[in-house]
Amino acid sequence: MSDGFLKILIIEDSVDDYDLLVMQIKRAGYKLNSKRIESREELINSLDDHWDLIISDNSLPQFNAPEALKITRSTNYHLPFIIVSGTIGEEAAVSAMRAGANDYILKGNLSRLMPAIEREVRESDNKIKKIKIEKKLEQSEKMYRFLSGSIQDVFIALDADFNISYWNDHAQHEFNTGQGVLKTPIFNVLPAFKNEKLKSVLEHVLNEKKSQHFEFEHASYKYFEGSIYPTEEGITIIAKNVTEQKQVKENLLKINNELETLMYRISHDLKGPVASIKGLINIGMKDFHDNKEVQLLLKMFDNSTLMLNNTLNELLNITRIKQGQIKPDPFQLHTLLNDVVSGLKFSDGFDDVEIKLEGCEDIEILTDKRLFRSIIQNLLENAIKYRARDKNKKFIKIYASKQKNTTTLYIEDNGQGIPNTLQKNVFEMFYRANESSQGSGLGLYIVKSALDKLNGIVTLNSEEGTGSTFMIKIPDLNDLWG
Repeated sequence: MSDGFLKILIIEDSVDDYDLLVMQIKRAGYKLNSKRIESREELINSLDDHWDLIISDNSLPQFNAPEALKITRSTNYHLPFIIVSGTIGEEAAVSAMRAGANDYILKGNLSRLMPAIEREVRESDNKIKKIKIEKKLEQSEKMYRFLSGSIQDVFIALDADFNISYWNDHAQHEFNTGQGVLKTPIFNVLPAFKNEKLKSVLEHVLNEKKSQHFEFEHASYKYFEGSIYPTEEGITIIAKNVTEQKQVKENLLKINNELETLMYRISHDLKGPVASIKGLINIGMKDFHDNKEVQLLLKMFDNSTLMLNNTLNELLNITRIKQGQIKPDPFQLHTLLNDVVSGLKFSDGFDDVEIKLEGCEDIEILTDKRLFRSIIQNLLENAIKYRARDKNKKFIKIYASKQKNTTTLYIEDNGQGIPNTLQKNVFEMFYRANESSQGSGLGLYIVKSALDKLNGIVTLNSEEGTGSTFMIKIPDLNDLWG
């Protein structure tokens, strides 16, 4: 029954009685599609036509209601079947109802017909809808179990009270808690979830309906990471065993720390001998000041010692950056830049280059001042060192802006520039983009390492023969540390 439309199959041998039923139904305001039959064969042939209802006379010359009901129920258990008869005994009526008839009405009391039709069609529709929903739920549950079973990660479903409603074989394998965990609070099965932080994550996902990442330790030797998702029934947990990755990471960190410590010790311990060598060179320069050949050799020796000393200083700088603690300190950008520039005035080539500061006034930065100075100093040293010696006017422009506690700084020069094919490697350790360079190849590595430490970024835009522009973005540390 939809939109006031009814499709009814009527088993009736009397045309007059059929017309009376049709008139009764139409009088109630329904559009009717009906068909009159009066034999078993006609009923069998008509049952596939999706009727809303069957009305049957109790007794026909060659057929009767009990037989029609039996045939109907053999193919459609939920199709409403109402007996409308001139006479029907109480015993026959009870028997028909037990056999599956929905109602029986005497032809002399057709006022009951429409209420009965409307009730039975409505209930039949509801039953059919319920059956369809149950089938969909059954199919969904089968698919749910199939998918969760095929997941190679831990899969746990919880109800709204955090009781386990399902967990897959992988969860059983990982936690080995034996059978019988269903309907048990997850806090009793996995004690890690008694932790207040994890409990708050569960409650947040359940109440806010937003997934969250989480991690936990199980039995002091297994580590898991994953996500918790909201569902209609509660939440689901999908987690991966990351014990091996965690151990590998910890070993790598340990090895890395050991290598950095070794690099620091070697650099630090070599500083003394290098200083002694420089002292001996100075003595030799004085003792053999009139011997030009020895002076030339000592000068070459001195240059090499200076390069070695610079490399040791840079290696020490790297280890301090890697292992040092960050100390946020507010400072004026303009003041710090002027300090760095002043410190470079004795560098080779400084007087060849004009350094301009633009838009750097009134910008205060809150970060580790020592690391930031190291970043600026290395970038300016490189810009001076790799100036374009054939250009008449050489410049370095520094300009900055600050938005939402993040400072953006550009250092632009019209120097030699870096070939496009080499730019992707310039921040690597010991990488030299200029074959004629006498540097250690550590300057830009220091820049990148320091910015990583400060949660900043650096990018390079360069064209060989035209110049380079380094852009750095650095956030105030109060944003990160609250």
